[in-house]
Amino acid sequence: MIRIRPTRPCDAPALPGVERSSGDIFRGWAGLEWIADDDVQSEERHRALIADGVAFVAEAAGFGIAAFLNGTVTADALHLWQVAVHRDWQGRGLGRQLIEAAQRHAADHGVPSLTLTTFRDVPWNEPYYRRLGFVTLGDGQIDPRLRAVLDAEARAGLPIAQRCAMRKHL
Repeated sequence: MIRIRPTRPCDAPALPGVERSSGDIFRGWAGLEWIADDDVQSEERHRALIADGVAFVAEAAGFGIAAFLNGTVTADALHLWQVAVHRDWQGRGLGRQLIEAAQRHAADHGVPSLTLTTFRDVPWNEPYYRRLGFVTLGDGQIDPRLRAVLDAEARAGLPIAQRCAMRKHL
C-alpha cells in the first residue's frame, strides 16, 4: 500500500537517504556513474522546501518513505527540483504518482505548468518525463529562469551538454 501525502518537517531526516539510494541506478550508466556518490539535498534544504515550497512523499506500508518530490512555485510554473525513488521501489510508478500529486497541486493553485531540468537520453530521465507529457525545450524556448537553473547546474559540475529543460503545460 502506497500513500502519497504532503511532506512534513519530521520527514526531512529520511529524505537525503532516499535520494542517495535513488542515485544508485546511475552506477550502471556509462559516464554518469559519479552521480551515485554525488551530493544530495541536505536536510536543511528539504526543510526549506517543506516550509516554503511544494513537497510530497510516497509512504509505503511497512517500509516508510519510499520516494519524494519537491519543488518551488514560480511566476509561471511549479519547478520540480527533485523526484527521487528509493532503489527498492523503482519501477513501481511512485515517481509518476508524485508528479501527478504535484500537477494537481499546481492546477488547484492556478499554476499553468510544471518545469524541470534533467539528463538527456537517460531512460529514467528525459524519455520518462516525455512519456508523462513533458516537452523538451529547445534553446530558444528556455526562459531566463530555466537558463539560470541550467547555468547553476553547469557551475556545480553537471555536464551541461547532457542536460535539458522540460515543461508540461497543464
